[in-house]
Amino acid sequence: MYDPIENCFSSLQAHINDCLALMKDEMNNPVLTMNGEPISKTEARMQLLERAAHVCMTKITQRMVQKLEVHVSKFVSAAVRMEDMVYGA
Repeated sequence: MYDPIENCFSSLQAHINDCLALMKDEMNNPVLTMNGEPISKTEARMQLLERAAHVCMTKITQRMVQKLEVHVSKFVSAAVRMEDMVYGA
């Protein structure tokens, strides 16, 4: 709650999960190298994850980081003033 980078990372994870959901068929089919040999499932999934992360990194913008920083500063200010905080809502 007090870390804007953690909030950005959570947002990135959500976008990656959405992207991977669209790649479900690709994840379940065997992947071949240029020689025609299959690569391991672990390696294939890692390649998909890297591709999804690369695509989704553009979702983290300077504006998003600034908005999260302002959001976090409200909680930090409330904590400094020893105010009760309400979660959720």
